[in-house]
Amino acid sequence: MRFPLEVFDAVRDVWPQEKPISVRISATDWVPGGFDASQAVEASAMLKAHGCDIIDVSSGQTTTMAQPVYGRMYQAPFSDRIRNEAHIPTMSVGNIQNWDQVNTLIVTGQADLCVLARGHLYEPYFTLHAAAEQEYEVEWPKQYLPAAPVRRKG
Repeated sequence: MRFPLEVFDAVRDVWPQEKPISVRISATDWVPGGFDASQAVEASAMLKAHGCDIIDVSSGQTTTMAQPVYGRMYQAPFSDRIRNEAHIPTMSVGNIQNWDQVNTLIVTGQADLCVLARGHLYEPYFTLHAAAEQEYEVEWPKQYLPAAPVRRKG
């Protein structure tokens, strides 16, 4: 962790203290004997001690030998463990497909934020539709009004 912490410290030194800073980690490389969730907790605790505000928890994409176990919200357990063992806020990623899953991760304390990349690539209006489906008052951007759901009064 010496090099990553030196890099983090250098960034933290020039980043405004009043603004949060995050670090994205791969919580496992999915290789037997490789980097694992326990080490991810340790690394996250070290980053927290150096002033990191939140950990963006991903996994894999570090070696061609990886044998990932994919599934619905498959990276959430790593986020949950880091959040609750290293006591640092986390962002969860990984096959989060709908607003119910997002809400579940937040309400159950498995993550503080959910980061959706592919979900927004597939459905650019994901967040706006999720808010509308849950009956939040949403101010749709003018150019998106044709896609906005119609709310009936009554």
